[in-house]
Amino acid sequence: MDKQETIQAIKKILKTYGCFSIGELDNIEVAPCVGSIGSVVGLVEYFTEDYVEVNIYHTSSFSSDAIETYDSVYELLNDDVLYEILAICEQWEAQTLKTEKRSQN
Repeated sequence: MDKQETIQAIKKILKTYGCFSIGELDNIEVAPCVGSIGSVVGLVEYFTEDYVEVNIYHTSSFSSDAIETYDSVYELLNDDVLYEILAICEQWEAQTLKTEKRSQN
C-alpha cells in the first residue's frame, strides 16, 4: 500500500466512524511518535478526517500536560507513522462496531 492509499484508508475509517483521541481506545499504550529532539517528543493523539493533532511533551517531566500542540495534515507524516495511524484507526473501527453491536442487543 503506497502513501496515498494509506491516507485514503485512514480518512475512510474516520469519515465513517468519526474522529477520536488516543485515550478513547482500549489497549493502546503509546501514541505514534512523529519525532523527538533530546527530551522532547511529539505524539499524535487526536485523529480527524482532515488532520491529526500532535502534542509535544518533555519526557523528563512528571506532568501529563503537553507543552505545545499543533495540527498536521496526513500528507506531511512519514510512512511509518501513517501505518501506525492506520492500525490505530482500524482498532477504532473494530471497537466502534463492537460497541454498536452490544447496544443493539
